[in-house]
Amino acid sequence: MPYPQTVSSDLIKFEWERLSPDPPSPAKTLPLSSLCDEMDDLGLMTPYGSGNPIGSNGNVSVRLNPQGGMLVTATQLPSKRGLRPNDFVQLDRCEFDPRNPATATAYYSGSKLPSSESILHWYFYQNRPAVDAIVHVHESTNLLYSPSSRKAWKRLGVIETARRGDAGTIDLPHSVDEVIEDTNQYVILKDHWPEWDREHTGTVVFAKTLEEARRRVIEVHEGLLSSN
Repeated sequence: MPYPQTVSSDLIKFEWERLSPDPPSPAKTLPLSSLCDEMDDLGLMTPYGSGNPIGSNGNVSVRLNPQGGMLVTATQLPSKRGLRPNDFVQLDRCEFDPRNPATATAYYSGSKLPSSESILHWYFYQNRPAVDAIVHVHESTNLLYSPSSRKAWKRLGVIETARRGDAGTIDLPHSVDEVIEDTNQYVILKDHWPEWDREHTGTVVFAKTLEEARRRVIEVHEGLLSSN
């Protein structure tokens, strides 16, 4: 299935198959939309700058069933503010080629394509049964790595992956799995930024509920600010 003309396939590294064009219901998407508004207020889901690919940083999801099905933001949204049901996708599953684990196909329902980081979300729903919500934001690079912030990492439960994981592929969650000890940790994804926005570095939080994930992101964001 070809991409819509307004979407750049260069930013998505998996294949896809649409099961239905129907978007999720407003009742399911409203909590995620409200969270995206709040994250945007904090500068954690900033739009890409003028002249770059259309899109905005970050993505959020919630588990829909024990098998790992999830509701996730669509890809390459110009902004994460004021999202509507058709800005979300219900992802049924991801399947990997046993001969080449780097090749994946996402099976989804919705009017847009799933987030370019859907494999990150899918991997942890598959491998961490206690995780039911995931929030991936892009924090200020300068704030994350200032000397004062680094001193606060341990107190705030912040860790960093040991290497850069290949964004949009199974390699990214593997890089997280290599360092994470429990899912309460706030994980900085080393060198995870688009070339056109190195001012914001990707981070990820795992939680039992969307509200718990929200609180954790804000706790670390405010803790870093107060340390500087």
